[in-house]
Order: sequence, then structure tokens, then C-alpha cells
Amino acid sequence: MFVLKNAWYAVTRRPWRSLLTFLIVLLVAFGSMFGLAVATEHDEANGATYDAQQATATIRLTDQGFADRDGADPDWPADNLLTWDDYTGYATSAQLAGLQFSYTVTESVPVRQSDSLKPVGSAAQSDDAPSSDDTGGEFTLRGFYTLDAARSNDLGRYKVVEGKHLSYGGSAPKGALISREVADANGLEVGDSFTVGDPTDADTTFEMTVRGIYEYVDDDAPAGRGDDATLSKDDRRNAIYVSAYTFIVTNGLDSEDAKGWAQPDIDIMFMMSGPDDYQKFVKAVEGSDTEMKDGYAISSPSLDAYRKSIAPLNALFDATHTAMPVMWIVGGLLLLALTIVNMARRRGEIGYALTVGVSKGRLGWQFMLEVLMVALPAFAIGALAGGFAAGPLGAALADGHTTAMTADVAWHVIGAGLGCCLVLAVVALVRVIVFRRKSLFDSRSEVTA
Repeated sequence: MFVLKNAWYAVTRRPWRSLLTFLIVLLVAFGSMFGLAVATEHDEANGATYDAQQATATIRLTDQGFADRDGADPDWPADNLLTWDDYTGYATSAQLAGLQFSYTVTESVPVRQSDSLKPVGSAAQSDDAPSSDDTGGEFTLRGFYTLDAARSNDLGRYKVVEGKHLSYGGSAPKGALISREVADANGLEVGDSFTVGDPTDADTTFEMTVRGIYEYVDDDAPAGRGDDATLSKDDRRNAIYVSAYTFIVTNGLDSEDAKGWAQPDIDIMFMMSGPDDYQKFVKAVEGSDTEMKDGYAISSPSLDAYRKSIAPLNALFDATHTAMPVMWIVGGLLLLALTIVNMARRRGEIGYALTVGVSKGRLGWQFMLEVLMVALPAFAIGALAGGFAAGPLGAALADGHTTAMTADVAWHVIGAGLGCCLVLAVVALVRVIVFRRKSLFDSRSEVTA
């Protein structure tokens, strides 16, 4: 009790140093818990979780390829669009490489405006807009074979805000999804009918019913697909989405004899078991006898979407990964300096205690307690706060991505923290051990301890 009382008196006698020590230990413990939780989740997200992702693969125009495309040249599709034969060559090469995959398809053609349906956007209002005979039309009609195809839409993910989603089964109900902007501009509601024209024959029209009205989930359109679109048909708000049944059977837009812009733009998405198979697919297609056409590149919409989803987590990890070593070094040096300063001017106190019969062991234990009774509570509070705050704080800073505490992180921080507290206590103990009794009788000029 005597030792504890003396230790507490020494702590309260230097309140600012004790408070500063308390705060530094608390902040280092909190930061360590949170930073290591972020690091653990980062490693998991970029390791095992990434490897477990289903990988999709598409062969699409790059942003540069799309920018170089002449959307007002009726001859462009014949030489540049991928055909069923091209995809057959790619798929055969992948199968020869031992890959197993499933696939789904999206087909698109431009269609002409009519009195019942006008496009939106700055390109549609341009006075020098090219003729529909050159562009195929002011809208893009896009048919999805499956829900997976719709979800990998390169124009962006969308949600139906009125009406119903598309149905992809056999003999799917005739109907189309139009954008909120197009619906408002044309005064159309769910259940209303509209007409569009064939891309190469203005006299041939297709009548469709508004099954639903959609809005894009992401605010930013791909380059050249928003209000910056050169042609009205490229503005993603002017996309009309239908099922493959409506595209092929009802409207007959999948003809092998189609010419010009009536030739469908085929986008096949291959679905594989994981990222490793995707890399094998890329290698197989790039080595295929079917040459890759200019402007196209292989990409993985699913892996790209996953990497985009963990980008905030990676950014948070980069910040904490840089900050934590600095925090540990600076915090450790400050705590060491504070401990040394607290023990530096204690010669008289040590000498008096030894003179009245206090042993060095008992006095050393008192000095250790002075450190531990400040550092241990601060460490406990900081570690607990960091453990409980890791999840919600990480979610707030990593755009909702979890950074929950794990047992490995907790035990690692606890072990390291207790070890550091013990080191500081030993530094205080050393001050007593190195004290020389005979220095009590030295002249002031000879005192070295």
C-alpha cells in the first residue's frame, strides 16, 4: 500500500506529463486497433475474397475505340462490329485451353425516332445532326438475353422506378424500358405505346409498349455516352431496353443478312469460375487464330465492379499503412522521452528513500507503478474504443465496406501494447538500478547520477 500510495502521489504531482502520457498511449492503442483492422480487411478483400469472385469476360470497344468509331458511317459496322463467327473463334480457343464457361448475350441496333418518340440530350438538339440514313437512328435498341446481361450493361447499371422489369423467359411479354428523361420529354407513362423506325428502312417501324421507366444508378456516364455524346443514339438516356425475345422474335433484328447499322452489335459475356480462369481466357483469346479487331479489348465487368467497390477500402489502407509506422515511431519516442524526463530529477527522492531503509527493489517497483498506472488504463480504453469503433468508422471512411475487428488483430495489439508498457516500466526501473549510493556523498560537481 505504501508503494502504491507513493506512486499515485508521484503521478498526480506531475499532472500535465501524466495526462500527455495517457493521451498518447490511448491514441496509439486506438489507431493500432483501427489501422490493423483496415489492413486485415484489405488483405482479405484483395486476396481470398477477390479469388472467390465469379469472373466475367467481355470483348468491347475501349473508350478510345469508341471515340474513333464513325457512328455516322453506314459502312463502319461491316468491317468493325464483332460477328457470331468472331465469337465462335474466341470461344473455341478458350475451350481448347481447357476452360469451362457459360455465356449470355446482348444485341444492339440504332432505331429511328418517330412522332411518338423523340430523343433527349444536346446531340439531339444539334442543328447539324447527321441524317438517320447515316447513323441508323437517334435511339439505341438493346436486347438482353438474361438478367446477367442486363446487369453488365456497359452504359451503366439502371433501376426501374416505374412499371416492371424485363422478363427474359421464352415468349417474354412484349414491352420496353425507356429512361425517365425520354418518358418525361415525350409525355409517356407505363402502358403507353410508341413507335421507332428500322435503322436502314425508314418505312419499316416497330411498335412497342412502355413496360417500365428506368433511371441510371451511377451519376457519371461512360465517356461519350452522356450529354457529351456526339450522336443522339450514343447518349445512354436514349437507350431502349428490351428482352432478347422482343429484339429477335418480335422485331426480327437479328438477321444474318442485315447490312449497315441494321447489323446487330453483338456483345457476348463469358462467365467463368474465378479470376485465374479469366486470365487464362485472356491469354487464349489473344492467341486465337481469330484476330482481335482494332479498338477492342478484353475486360471483366464483374472484376472491374468488384475492384471499384473496394477502391475506397484500398485508399483507406494506403492512408493508414503510411500513418501507422509514423504513429508508432513518434508515439514511442514521445513516451520514452516523457518517461525519462519524469525520472530524470529524482536523485534526491531516490537517495532519501534509500537512506531511510527503502530497498532498491521496492523503490523500483514504485517507479514502475508510476508508469503502469497511467499507461495501462490508457491502453485499455484506447484498445477497447478502437475495437468497437473499427467497424462503423471503417464503414464511414471506406464507403460502407466493413473493417470489423478480428481476434487476431485484437490479440496482436494487446500483446504489443502490454509489451510496450512493460518496456517503459523497465526504463523507469533502470533509473533506480543505476543509482549509486556513494553519489550521496559526492560533491555537487562530481555527481553523475
